[in-house]
Amino acid sequence: MTPDLAIVLLRFGAACAGSLACAWVLAALLRLAAVRWPALAAHRSVWLLAQGAVLLAFVLACAPLPRAALAPALALAPIAADTADADLGSDADASGPATAPIVATQAATPAAPHAARPMVDAAHALRWLPAAWLALYLAGLGWHLARRLRARRRWQALLRDHTRPIDAAGWPALDDAQRRRIGAAGLALRTTDLPVSPMLLGILRPCLLLPAQLAQLPAGQQRLVVEHELTHRRRADPLWLAVSGAIALLFWFNRPCRRLDDLLREAVELGCDDAVLRGRAATERQGYAAALVAQLRLQLQWQAHRQAHRQAHWPADAGAPAFGNLGVAGRVQRMRSATPPRLSGRGRALVGLGALGTAGVATLLQPAFSTAAVAPAAPLSVPPAPTAPEPWRYPLDRVRVTALYGVRSPSVPQGHHGVDFAARRGTPVRAVAAGTVVEAAFNPAWGHYVRVDHGGGASSLLIHLDRAAVAYGRRVAAGDLLGTAGASGRATGPHLHLEYWRDGRRLDPAAMLVDLSAHATPTALARRRAQGHPIPTDL
Repeated sequence: MTPDLAIVLLRFGAACAGSLACAWVLAALLRLAAVRWPALAAHRSVWLLAQGAVLLAFVLACAPLPRAALAPALALAPIAADTADADLGSDADASGPATAPIVATQAATPAAPHAARPMVDAAHALRWLPAAWLALYLAGLGWHLARRLRARRRWQALLRDHTRPIDAAGWPALDDAQRRRIGAAGLALRTTDLPVSPMLLGILRPCLLLPAQLAQLPAGQQRLVVEHELTHRRRADPLWLAVSGAIALLFWFNRPCRRLDDLLREAVELGCDDAVLRGRAATERQGYAAALVAQLRLQLQWQAHRQAHRQAHWPADAGAPAFGNLGVAGRVQRMRSATPPRLSGRGRALVGLGALGTAGVATLLQPAFSTAAVAPAAPLSVPPAPTAPEPWRYPLDRVRVTALYGVRSPSVPQGHHGVDFAARRGTPVRAVAAGTVVEAAFNPAWGHYVRVDHGGGASSLLIHLDRAAVAYGRRVAAGDLLGTAGASGRATGPHLHLEYWRDGRRLDPAAMLVDLSAHATPTALARRRAQGHPIPTDL
């Protein structure tokens, strides 16, 4: 598995865990709030915002965005055959050590093979857990999607084989205003002898299904029942329910998120009740409640009918009006109330801000992932005599140095860790010497960065890239393209930052670059001279 793929899988697994925690917190908080403010139960916007917050937390956690330092950054280190040692982590250029990636294990002297092997095996096992979760997630998603498609086919079979079209004029209880609205909405009217509840089916080509048993109710109750379905159409409830169902399908593993979908369906029914009964007389409210109870009887008849005709494979929820937590008695009592509880605009705004805030916190707590190289333990031997290092070429074709090593500023009070070069976004960045790419990743402080090991304990680090053009393990020659300059990470503008590392310590890149002071701007030289640092001398 390549490091880049491993990071993608880790982000996906962390995003799934973060969405689960976000949904659990939102569902718990909203349940408590609904006890204090019962009006929440009838506002679909509340539950839609909660589901949207869960989706937002998931998307932001999956995206390769900078992470706040509320959670530690995690580096993914490839494991060598007989060691678990890793390169030392490094401080961030612009913000100090708090945001630097943390490597998987500490760099140290070579460990005994029998002690390192269990750590290596465990690390390899953990590497494949995100891939196993992705496979399980896709399998579960396919299974739930197949169930939905099967239910859709059953509905289509029921409409085809057990319903018949009727004209709006063929239902005497409808008034002229309802007939006009049915025609204007393009609703197709169908009826059936099966004991189902009245319902609105479809989004693009809607269909209003009315059971023949509905004609047994008084004409006023029939009109109220039909008005309920037409209000669903006017409020675009089928569309919002489809959106909520798609989110619940995406998070099939997330039971709290599916619970939010159930609560949305309840809120849709309660809100529709309120819209239909607003301003109506008490007698009409009582008749509407009686019609609801009649639908409950139809539901019980439908369940008995399904048991007797199991081989027909009809949808299980065809006759089920949504009663939710309130139950039949609670919903009937709400219908009879002349002024059911409603949530103010300020209350809805507070709920929305709370949901988005929860999503933001869940995103901030997501760790940042990066790659880090692991060098195998060097064998115990007499070290060779030190030789003078070969000078580096410059990483840019046109060189202008804007900040020198060691210079302090408000953004780096401990002193600049490298050399800054002026560069427009998209300027090619090249390898300063031959070597092997040991890191090509992203973290919040450095943005996109590339580290090249040049051997002998020396490495170059180029950060704030707009993109990296190489991957871990790539052999490069001096002058090969590593990426393009940019302003990723904590950078005030497009530029290139170069650091010189030797044996785990930062050193002045002037030791490796020929005639560095000649390419520095007067401002950069003056700042270094004012702080008592010597001006770099030529190699």
